[in-house]
Amino acid sequence: MTRKLLVLNGFAVLGVAIHHAAAYGLQALFDWAHAYRDVVSPNYDMLGSPEYWYLMGARLLVGSYAIPAFLIVSGFFAAFASDKEGKMPWEAVWSRVQKFIWPFIIWTVLFIVMRQMRPQQITFGFLMRTYYYIPLIIQLYILSPLIGPFVKNNWKIALLITAVIQLTVQAFGYLLLLGIESDLLRLLNDATPRFVFTSRIFYFTLGMAMGYHRKLFSNWIKERRFWLLGALVSFGILSIVEYQMVDNFIGDRWLGPNFIGIFRTFYAVTFSLTFLGFEKFKWPYEKQLNQLGTMSLGVYLANTPVIYVISSLMFHFIPWSLGIQLIYQPVLILTGLLFPVLMMNIVSKSPVRRYYQVVFG
Repeated sequence: MTRKLLVLNGFAVLGVAIHHAAAYGLQALFDWAHAYRDVVSPNYDMLGSPEYWYLMGARLLVGSYAIPAFLIVSGFFAAFASDKEGKMPWEAVWSRVQKFIWPFIIWTVLFIVMRQMRPQQITFGFLMRTYYYIPLIIQLYILSPLIGPFVKNNWKIALLITAVIQLTVQAFGYLLLLGIESDLLRLLNDATPRFVFTSRIFYFTLGMAMGYHRKLFSNWIKERRFWLLGALVSFGILSIVEYQMVDNFIGDRWLGPNFIGIFRTFYAVTFSLTFLGFEKFKWPYEKQLNQLGTMSLGVYLANTPVIYVISSLMFHFIPWSLGIQLIYQPVLILTGLLFPVLMMNIVSKSPVRRYYQVVFG
């Protein structure tokens, strides 16, 4: 199982690239429709089209597992770095946190500057949404010495408690979408955005439990891998059905691409477990995926600015391509992966390689 974790990380990087490219695809479909069609934007007459469902499938299914997989892998290695009591040393915690802080600052500032290509309002909430994984994982690493011993000694209770916490936090926004309004509910929802640890704590705790009890989880997952595969397919279908039902329920306004339903959460967990269950299955380009997994933080940080620049250039110089997702999506996905990897390789072999960790983590 341990050998597959970096490959899972590589798949998560691919998921991030596809997820972000699909977001810009939806923007081209609705907000930039005037660039290649004789319409006024935003225009939503492409809702329900094959292009729409491809992009939503990429968001709901391919992109759903990426951040949860990162968190599961991080939780696993936090447990691996812990002492006999299950407590990760504070020195190790601080080392991990430092790895994230400077790259987060540098790429956030760079993205703010890039946004001036097409001036838009930039708020604190927008910045936290853009790189929400970074403050999220920092909080979870800081928590790891406090919750580690409990997870090690009472992993079933720990998983139950953190699952209840995460699902409860998700329920706040869900209930508001369904029209259940109250000041308390809105306050709780506003106080628990996705960059706060309670919104994703189960994934990290699951990774820690797997790290503390490697043999137990490895055997359990392998024995049930085909059941997990069936559950994965079922949760994937139910994620799409749930999205459509909620979208229909709220009426005329579009639900948007960021809705996280109950089944999408189950799907994300099951994806990582299923992937690890087929331990002996060799994926095509597994060596490259493993290497990509070691570069996950740098690719995650650079991916969004790269896609933003490429999409802006295509908007200005070849706007017709925005209306052809068979062209637009591969360009965004490939450039969003290859440019960060190329930048990281150049920096690592250049005279400024001593700053590599400062920029890419």
